[in-house]
Amino acid sequence: DPVPPVAGDEERLRQVLVNLGLNALEAVGDGGTVRVSCRLGRADGAEAPVEVVVDDDGPGVPPESRDRIFEPFFTTKAKGSGLGLSIVHAIVTQHAGGLRVEQSPEGGARFVVSLTRSR
Repeated sequence: DPVPPVAGDEERLRQVLVNLGLNALEAVGDGGTVRVSCRLGRADGAEAPVEVVVDDDGPGVPPESRDRIFEPFFTTKAKGSGLGLSIVHAIVTQHAGGLRVEQSPEGGARFVVSLTRSR
């Protein structure tokens, strides 16, 4: 189903999607699956946010790391800087949105970006 447009800076929101997509692709490696989808959030009526969901079938984010995953310099990668997800979080927050990490139905990680609809 179509979803309404969101309010925000196109370049910055593109950076969010690119970073999340690249992280997912890196996590799954060769032969893995990354799925990007868009849906209306859980609120009722015109206030429901638009959610962009990035799912993968990689190893996922350990539950004990989920509270810290958006902190600057925190990483679960051997060669990561720990800045990518903190930048994503900052951009989403600057757009009055939300960002959360969950376990994906695909078995790996699910990142959900919630954004306000355009007025």
